[in-house]
Amino acid sequence: MQGADTTVNAVSTDSRKCRGALFVPLKGERFDGHDFIEKAVAGGAACIASARDLPDLKIPVLRCEDTLRLLGLAGKIVRAGCPAKVASLTGSCGKTTVKELTAAILSRCGKTAATQGNFNNDVGVPLTLLNLERDTQYAVIEQGASHPHDISRTCEFVQADTALINNAGSAHIEGFGSKEGVYLGKSEILDDVLGRGGAGAVPSDSPWTERWRSDFASYFAKGKLFTFGTHPGDLAQVTDIKTSEGGVGFELRAQGKAFAAHLPLLGAHNALNAAAACALALLTGASFESLKPGLESARAVKGRLYLTRYKNFTLVDDAYNASFNAVCAALGVLSGLEGRRVMILGDMGELGEESEELHTLAGAQARGKADALWCLGPLTKSSCKAFGDGAEHFESHEALIEKCQELIVSGQRCSFVVKGSHAMRMDTVSDALKRLGEEEK
Repeated sequence: MQGADTTVNAVSTDSRKCRGALFVPLKGERFDGHDFIEKAVAGGAACIASARDLPDLKIPVLRCEDTLRLLGLAGKIVRAGCPAKVASLTGSCGKTTVKELTAAILSRCGKTAATQGNFNNDVGVPLTLLNLERDTQYAVIEQGASHPHDISRTCEFVQADTALINNAGSAHIEGFGSKEGVYLGKSEILDDVLGRGGAGAVPSDSPWTERWRSDFASYFAKGKLFTFGTHPGDLAQVTDIKTSEGGVGFELRAQGKAFAAHLPLLGAHNALNAAAACALALLTGASFESLKPGLESARAVKGRLYLTRYKNFTLVDDAYNASFNAVCAALGVLSGLEGRRVMILGDMGELGEESEELHTLAGAQARGKADALWCLGPLTKSSCKAFGDGAEHFESHEALIEKCQELIVSGQRCSFVVKGSHAMRMDTVSDALKRLGEEEK
C-alpha cells in the first residue's frame, strides 16, 4: 500500500465514474486503464489500484501484480459478506436464457440478483459480485468460457452453492482444442461446487451425459448431482413439448408433481432451458410452487430468437452470436414459420479445426427446414455447398440486405432468421430488416 490506509465502499473500472471508489485499471487488447489513472484521480477516486510503479499521488495506491485478479478478489470479498445462496451456471449456448429463467423463479422466493446481460467473463463476473447487497437472498451468476481454466478462475470468486451445465456443445473449440476440451472446461464448474459440498445438475439429453455419470459417479450416488431434461428420473423433466410462433408449451415434472406451462420463447430447446432453470432453482432453495409463475413471467431477450411480425414478412432476430448447436435450434424455429423460409447465416467463429466440418453440417441441417440459405463470410461457403439449390453466398452485408428487400417487395410472404458470430455483425442485417418492416406499416 502506498499512502495512508483508507476505506472504500465501491469499486470502479471506469475512470469517468469512480468518485469515492477504488479505481481498478484493466488492460485490454486496445487500451490500458493505467493510462487513465490521472483522470480517475481528478474525477474523485478514493484509491487507485496499479500494476505499475506510480509517482506520489494525492490518494492511496494499492500495488498489485495483476489488476484483473485484484478485481476478482474485490468481488470475492463482497460475495463473502453477502448471505445469499448463489447459483452458478455455464454452457455452450442458452446460458443467458437459463440465467433469466432461474432468476425469475428465485425472485418469487426472495430478493434476487443476477448477471446483467452477458457479463459472464473474468471482468463481468467480479462486477456482478460487487453489486450484491447484504439483504440479497439469491444470486444467479452466469460463467462463460472460451479456454481451459476460464471457469475455474471465476469459480474462485463466485464460491457458488449450486452449479448447472446447460450443455457442452460445439462452441469455442478453437480455444478449448477439441470437443473433449469443451466438456472438461465446462465441468470445471462441477469440480469447484461439488468439491466444496454444493450440489449440481447436468443435462440428461447430452452426448456427454454418461461421461458425467462416470466422472462424477460418487456425487450422483450421494445425491449431490442430478440431471434435467426429457427423461424419467430427471430432477426437472419436460414432456409433451409443443412449439408455435407464439412460443413453446410443455409439461414439467418435479418433486412428484407437474404443471403445464407456456413461454413466449421460440423453439423446443427452450423447454429444455426451462427444465434447466427449474432444476437449478430447486437446488438453490426455490419452492415447487414458484416454478410455473416464475417461468411464465419471463420474456424473450432481444437479439436472441426475438420474433417480430411485419406486414409482408416475419423476422426472427438471433444475430447476437452463433454456435453450431444454436444454429440448429434457430433452424428448428425457422422450420415452423410461414411463407418462404430464409435462413440468413454468417460465419460461426472459434471452431478451430472443426470449422469446415461444422459449417458443412450446418448447411446440411438447413435442408428441409429452410427454403433458402443466404450466407455471408468465407466459412459459410461450405454451408452453401452442402445446402445445394436455394443457397446463395454474398460478399457484403449490403448485397445481402438488397436481396432481402427484393423478396419483401415481391409481395411473397416470407420469414427470415438472422444468425451468425458476433464478429460478423449480422445485427446489421437484422436492423436493416427492421427498418424495412417499419417502412411497410
